[in-house]
Amino acid sequence: MKNLLFWLLVYTLIMAFSQILLKMGAVQIGSFKIKEFRDVLIIAFEVLTNPFVILSVTLMVSMFFLWMFILSWFKLGLVFPMTALTYVFVALMSYFFLGEALSLINYFGIILIASGIFFLLYR
Repeated sequence: MKNLLFWLLVYTLIMAFSQILLKMGAVQIGSFKIKEFRDVLIIAFEVLTNPFVILSVTLMVSMFFLWMFILSWFKLGLVFPMTALTYVFVALMSYFFLGEALSLINYFGIILIASGIFFLLYR
């Protein structure tokens, strides 16, 4: 049950997917234009009733508890650098799920992050 790579992959993939859902909810709600206090209440209601936002927050809260378990099993200096994989997964999921374009510099950044994680954890 304490397989480091498995649990960190679960954690980072779900955290990345929760960001995709949050973006989908934000797009569905539209831009936030606040001119008076009533607008804040309307936006809050839209946010709190949006299914994408609700699922995203639920996943994030669930991953908070998984993160607590991971921290109880492994050293922080070992596991925290690996959470940077979330950035890689968000970029790739944005491409596949949201149709966002990735430029050559984005691919370079993904390779750089992955290389950085490798060098941080290399023994």
